[in-house]
Amino acid sequence: MQPNTNFRDIAELKPGDVLLCYCNPSKDFIAKKIHDVTDSEYCHAAIYYGDSMAAESTAKNGIKKGKIEKVNVPDLVSRYGHVAVVRQPDAWAGDDRISALKLFIDKVVESEAKYNFNGILKFKNRKELHEANVYEKLNSFFNGYLVPASTDKHRYFCSEFVCDCFIAVGFIQPSAAILYQSDIYSPGDLSKDPTFGTFWGYLTDKSEYKVSENDHFYFATTYDVLFGA
Repeated sequence: MQPNTNFRDIAELKPGDVLLCYCNPSKDFIAKKIHDVTDSEYCHAAIYYGDSMAAESTAKNGIKKGKIEKVNVPDLVSRYGHVAVVRQPDAWAGDDRISALKLFIDKVVESEAKYNFNGILKFKNRKELHEANVYEKLNSFFNGYLVPASTDKHRYFCSEFVCDCFIAVGFIQPSAAILYQSDIYSPGDLSKDPTFGTFWGYLTDKSEYKVSENDHFYFATTYDVLFGA
């Protein structure tokens, strides 16, 4: 297995690419807390909008002021040692799906949706409860007693928002949305689930930066190899 040691160009990104941001838990208190709960060093997630812009839910301006916004990808990358990009080969194949993604992102940004801090605080317990009751939820759905949660919300945390993008455009169908409950997905969960993409490459703006061989994607088979792109 060849290690992934090269970095890609931001200009090669495509709408719908998921951007997973690496945080060293030994150097950042918040990153350590996220690592303790999710067992992943990827502590933040965003989704590529196009035109060098990404959409993200962040608390970087403070918990009460955190919000969904579109940001320049170079600015996002500069906040982290590196960013891993995963690309879905089917979700964004058509212009209609990409248009739907941009419409959803624009709507959420215009609604001034905030960062879902309470969702983060209760993440672990909610995830455990979901996993313990998922079969009952599916049974209720197919018997007409349960509908998937709406993607139109007032608050999202980062990976919740990315997951909701896939649900809102219809790539994740209603029955599957019961399983893919967006508020139980962490950035680390997105990195491990091929529904959201296959590793495409790393981004960084740090000169002579090296990704650790312990990184989740360091020895991963890349999107280009799997799909010949």
